[in-house]
Amino acid sequence: MKPNNRKIYWILSLISLAGYAWIGFHILEHDHTEFSVCIFKNVTGWACPSCGITRSVLSLLHGRIGEALWINPLGILAALLLILVPVWLIRDVVLNQQTLLKVFRQAEDAIRTKKSIYIPLIMLVVINWGWNIMKDL
Repeated sequence: MKPNNRKIYWILSLISLAGYAWIGFHILEHDHTEFSVCIFKNVTGWACPSCGITRSVLSLLHGRIGEALWINPLGILAALLLILVPVWLIRDVVLNQQTLLKVFRQAEDAIRTKKSIYIPLIMLVVINWGWNIMKDL
């Protein structure tokens, strides 16, 4: 594996570990104090498109799928990525392949170059943002 590709795999590994650590911190947190690490929300007082993802993932872990979707539908995507990416990383390392990197680069290229993909994605993020603001997350 090329050094640059190895760097991407390390970054994805660290992001996955950080995601698990963040969820673990919230699972172990007993006083359930509400605080926001969202810079956008702390500055503007408005929710950002990703506000509520942690609570959504925690709801999924408790089997409350409807609640997870209500809080933030992107939590479902985050949970899937927290499961899929580490397994895929391990698979690629064990088999000495780069399938995750190949799919990542294809998706990145498609999102960047095809209006039929990036415009609907932007619209979904904007709709989710409006949803978060409307719910007053």
